[in-house]
Amino acid sequence: MNGYVTRAFAVATCVLALAAASVGTAMADDGAASADAQILDVSKQVSSIQKKMDELIAHGQWARAGKLLASADCGYDDPTAVFEPWGDSANYSLAPQSDLSAAVGWSLNKQASIVSGADPFSGAGQSLQLAKGAEVATPAMCVNLDNPTIRFFVKDVGGNGKANLKVDVLYEDLSGHVKHLTVARLKAGSDWQPSAIVPMHMNILAQAAAGGVTAVAFQFKAEGLQKDETVSISSIYVDPFQSR
Repeated sequence: MNGYVTRAFAVATCVLALAAASVGTAMADDGAASADAQILDVSKQVSSIQKKMDELIAHGQWARAGKLLASADCGYDDPTAVFEPWGDSANYSLAPQSDLSAAVGWSLNKQASIVSGADPFSGAGQSLQLAKGAEVATPAMCVNLDNPTIRFFVKDVGGNGKANLKVDVLYEDLSGHVKHLTVARLKAGSDWQPSAIVPMHMNILAQAAAGGVTAVAFQFKAEGLQKDETVSISSIYVDPFQSR
C-alpha cells in the first residue's frame, strides 16, 4: 500500500469515528434529535472508487478534469474553531459563498429560498430555507486529502421529528463525469444547532488529480416534511483546509 493510500485510509477511519461521536453529541444537546440521525455507510462505494484509482495511478495516469473542477472556487476564509462550544476543537474554514452574502454559484429549485437571518454563532446574515420538495446545491469547491468533512448549522421549524435532510456529495469520477453519492440523512432540532460531522469521502480523488486537488459540491434535499414545515441550513464549513 503506497503512502498516499495509507494516509487516505487513516483519514477515513478517523473521520468515521468523529462522525459517529458527533451524532451522539447532537442527540445529547437537543432532545428533538434522535437515533435516526445517520451518517450512511458508503464503504463499498468508496472502496470501489479507491480500487479504480489505485489501478489508474499504478499505470502512471491521472484522472481527467471536468466541468466541476473548472468552475471550482478555492477561496476559503481563515480557519476557526467555530464548533468548539460543542466539543469539536477542529479548525474549520467557511466554504465558498456559504455565508450567502453572495450566492451566484448556488443552485436552488423553486421550493428553496435564501432568507434573512441565520444561526447566531457564525456571524452570517442569511440562510437557506427548504420547504417540501426543496433541493439546493452549493458551488463547487476545491478539496484535497486534508479536507475530509463538512459541518454546518441546521434548524427544523414546525416539524414532528420525522423529516430528514438528505446530504449528497457531487464529485468528478476518474473520467471527469459528475456523479453523486448520498452520505447522510440528518435530523434537526427546533433551534439552531451544529449538524453531525459529515464525511465527504470523495476528497480521496485528489490522489489521482495531476494538481493534487479535486472538486466537490454538496446537494441538500428536505425529505418527509409536513405542511408548513421547513428546514434551514446556515454556514457550511470544511474541515480542515490546510493546502493553502
